[in-house]
Amino acid sequence: MDAKDKRIAELERLLQAALEKIAEFEAAIAILKKNSQNSSKPPSSDIIKPPKPRKDKDRRRKIGAQKGHKAQQRQPFNDDQIDQTIELKLECCPKCKGTLTVTEKAPKIFQQIELAGRNIIVRQ
Repeated sequence: MDAKDKRIAELERLLQAALEKIAEFEAAIAILKKNSQNSSKPPSSDIIKPPKPRKDKDRRRKIGAQKGHKAQQRQPFNDDQIDQTIELKLECCPKCKGTLTVTEKAPKIFQQIELAGRNIIVRQ
């Protein structure tokens, strides 16, 4: 037996070993793919239950007023009901740290109520 025949015999042996290993892997994959949906296994034997498909993913409700509905908001307090006013001014954009431009729009007003014992403090 010359070197070529030895090499061919060795490659055939390696090929046979690889084919056996592939058969083992395919059997393992077939076992892993079995679940209660495609076999007679009980549902409790499923390793991981696949998520159920959602119906109408776009129909999830978003926060706030829904489309076509009027927003329900609390009436703001009057000036005589406000105990403390805190004015906050931004020096730069909080996201990109860029410069801000002055606009003619009215500032946003947030009112916060703090319950302090029995007294109520209203800040603007």
